[in-house]
Formats: sequence, structure tokens, C-alpha cells
Amino acid sequence: MSLVRPLLSALLVLATASTPGLAQAPPPGRDPQIGQTFRVPYKRTLTNHYLVRCRINGKGPFNFLVDTGAPALFIGTEAGKAVGLVPDERAFWTPVDRFQIEGGIDLRNVKARIEDPFQLEGMNALGLPGAQIHGILGFTILARFRMEFDPTDDRMTWTRLDYDPKDPYVPSDPALRQAPADVQAMNLLGPAMKLMSVFVGRQPEDIRLPQGLLGIELTEANGRLAVAAVLPDSPAAAAEIHPGDLIEALANAPVQTAAQAHEAVSRLQPGETVEITLRRGDQQLTRNLQATSGF
Repeated sequence: MSLVRPLLSALLVLATASTPGLAQAPPPGRDPQIGQTFRVPYKRTLTNHYLVRCRINGKGPFNFLVDTGAPALFIGTEAGKAVGLVPDERAFWTPVDRFQIEGGIDLRNVKARIEDPFQLEGMNALGLPGAQIHGILGFTILARFRMEFDPTDDRMTWTRLDYDPKDPYVPSDPALRQAPADVQAMNLLGPAMKLMSVFVGRQPEDIRLPQGLLGIELTEANGRLAVAAVLPDSPAAAAEIHPGDLIEALANAPVQTAAQAHEAVSRLQPGETVEITLRRGDQQLTRNLQATSGF
């Protein structure tokens, strides 16, 4: 029987408060998200791997394994086919126009290798992670961020750095573009694990429960919870919630911290309405927000 383990989606997108005067706008042509901090929801699998949800060229979401030991971005052949990516073996890497990670990260013009490393093939065959893995986030993606992991939290904190790593070296001679012998040997584990699954069975996937999105970025300052930003075209934008508004209550529960805010809306489903009480100057305002679907 499958375990039901809901993953908290982007109900409230949290932003860590930055020190005034330190953050500077990136120069023209640079990623506008440089310097921004994102709260990335993740699923910790039965094998203690971290999975995050991503969109490829606007399609998805897909589950990607966060692997600090992988050299690059790998997209499984099934996911690549689903989004229409055609591998270019002459160039080795396949361009991806847009790669989004749940929590607000939006990368443009990245490169990926379209293939099925043994981690994807073998782990999916046995169902070990409790969820289908569609790709791997490696160095060329992860090195763009300062990352904070807290196993007691349901989200990781990623801060966009002003750094774009180079693609791994690829020999100019196509005949030399073969994986080293040890990597080829490791890739044989994928088919072996597939064969093993015939005898030991496959672990059923967890059931993902849909979560609602309000579209508010929060920050904590001086013991108060405030709106840092409002996502465009979100329920919060439609309700005319403004950056700087102080949040006093959410879903009829008083809130002073981001953790309390998440707890107040942890069971919110798309289509449900939540009441939020705000303080704007001397005014106390009440708004009703209808949650939309998350990432």
C-alpha cells in the first residue's frame, strides 16, 4: 500500500530579508534574479535523496534529483521527448530555452545532456525514491546558487550567485566522446537493477496531493511578518495586496512568523478561499484570496 506523503507546494513563497544597501541590480544582460533568495520545496525520498520539481520550456512539472556530484544537467530521454527536445550528438549538449525550479527560480539558455544515467534507470525500475525521477540537477545548475539544506524544514534556501559555470569539457573529436570505462561499467547497473525489479517488485509511488498558491513572498523583520513581494497574476495581486503590508492573521489564525503562515495554509487546496488580515499604516484590511494550483 502506498504511503500518502503530501509535499508542501508554493503556498507562500518566502523571501529571506536582505540587508539594505548590499544588494545591487545586475548589469544589463545579466540574470535579473542574481542576488535573490528562493525557498525551494523538496521531497526527501525513501532513499534520502532530494527531489525538486522543475519545468522544461514551460512544460511539466518533472521531478529532478539534486545531485552535487553530477557534472551537469541531465534530462531523461522520456522527459526530453515529452517536451520536444531533440538531442544534438554533434554538439553533445542540447540547449534548453527555459528551465524553472519550483519556488520561483527561472533560468534561461542552459544546456543539458539528454540521456538516462544509471541513477534514473535503476532507481526508477525499483521505485526506490517513491516517485518517478525525470532528470538530475548537477554542477552546471547547482553552482549558480548558494544552497542551504535543513532536513527539518520542508524547503531548501537557494540564493542566486553572480556566477555561471562553464560546461564540462567535451573532446572536439566525436570518436573520443565516450564515457570513461568506469562510468560505462556503472551505467550497466541500470539494466541490472531493471532485471532485479522483476524479482523483488517495484516500490509504489507516493501520492502527491495538490496544493494551492497564494502568490505572496514573505519576510520577517522586527518580530513582524510582512509582504516582501507579490507574484504577478496571482490571487494576492488580484486582491491588491501590496509589498510592505503587515500580515496579522491568515486563515483565521494569528501569524507572526513564516513557519506559522505555512502551518495556517498547509492544507489549502486549489479553489479554496482563505481570509487574510493585513495592517497597512493605520488601516486594518481583510482580503479573501482564492488559491490557484501551485507549480
